[in-house]
Amino acid sequence: MLDIYICEDNNTQREFATDYISDYCKKRKLPASVTLATHTPERILSHSNNRSNVALYFLDIDLNTEINGIELARRIRENTRPEQKVFIVFLTSHTELTMMTFQYKIEALDFIPKDRPAEMKTRISECIETALQRMEIGSELKQIQITVNDQILKVNIDEIIFIETTHRRHTLRLHTQNRMLEFNGELKNMEEQLDQKFIRSHKSFLINKDKIVAINKKENTLTMINNSICPLSRNGKKLLI
Repeated sequence: MLDIYICEDNNTQREFATDYISDYCKKRKLPASVTLATHTPERILSHSNNRSNVALYFLDIDLNTEINGIELARRIRENTRPEQKVFIVFLTSHTELTMMTFQYKIEALDFIPKDRPAEMKTRISECIETALQRMEIGSELKQIQITVNDQILKVNIDEIIFIETTHRRHTLRLHTQNRMLEFNGELKNMEEQLDQKFIRSHKSFLINKDKIVAINKKENTLTMINNSICPLSRNGKKLLI
């Protein structure tokens, strides 16, 4: 699901963008919807801290507040975890400010002028379609396939918190935020399939570094985002540096 956020201080412009995006997504039956449309940067930041879906932000640059659109985009990027995907589009009457986005490393998807409504609609639509395409491609590239009880399952790599061995030979246990799956496999083979954010914290544990919330060097343990405690070996400590 693609969550769409709009931050625009002009009521007319905000309603125009909200109505058009909502209608476009409904007519095209897209897995996307407007989650929040507001004039307040603080509300956008509050939502950005708690979201779980892929997000597309349409931000006005001049918001007539202490936080302008470029600063808002910078903070959104700053608050985004590595496993999350974010797309940012600027709706602006100040095209001369676009170079500032490179200075702040915003990585904007597009800059859409607000003075041409017809072109604005076309480019908003293109941004939504592009975000959905990249979201789909990303999910296809970041999956592993496992067999659980004769059923083949695909698991998004970014959802994996850790994988551990079990007392049963050649049996692994995979943990995500919402489920635990046991399947046949070897930890070494799983390590080869996963990316660099996965490390062997212990000979029996393969953990996602992005899912660590606390490191206890005295107890040699890691606390993960699902409150699981994983052991940390001497070699594991070196990999975390």
